[in-house]
Amino acid sequence: MFYAVLSLLAIGEHQVSKHSGVITIFDREFVKKGIFEQELSKWLHEAFDLRQRADYTEMFSISKDRALMVLNNAINFIAQVKKEINKYF
Repeated sequence: MFYAVLSLLAIGEHQVSKHSGVITIFDREFVKKGIFEQELSKWLHEAFDLRQRADYTEMFSISKDRALMVLNNAINFIAQVKKEINKYF
């Protein structure tokens, strides 16, 4: 999801070096302007939160069901971002 958003931001020539900055710009430039629904922002924030917790919390785990839900959201997210990117080419 992160790299899909980076691809989208590259089209608009946005330069960001941190994950949190990518999420902030995605929300400001694409969600608040109505290009993407708020639900996509929610999915991105949740995936980022889980990634942070998995990387920095000792013995962190999530259920198989939640992992599958996040994976399905990510697949959907990437498909919608690809669709938007294709409008530019």
